[in-house]
Amino acid sequence: MHPYYTTSFADREMFAYNARVAAAKAERDRVLAQPETRARYALDFYFAGNDAKMNKKALDRFQEFLDVIEYNVEPYELY
Repeated sequence: MHPYYTTSFADREMFAYNARVAAAKAERDRVLAQPETRARYALDFYFAGNDAKMNKKALDRFQEFLDVIEYNVEPYELY
C-alpha cells in the first residue's frame, strides 16, 4: 500500500500544524533577533495596559535594550 494512505488524517493534520507552528516561531525569532525590534515590542506590550507601575517597568526595560544597542560596538564601526 502507498505510504500516503497508511498515514491517518489526524497524523497529517498534526504534521501540518507542527509545520505552521515551527514556521511561526522561526519568523518570530528572526524578527526578535534585533534589539531595536525587541525594544519596540517591549514598549508596545507594557504600554497596552496603561498602568503607571507597568509603564515604569516598560521604560526601565526599554532603557536596558537601549543600553545594549548603544554600548555594543558593531564590528563595522571599528574600521
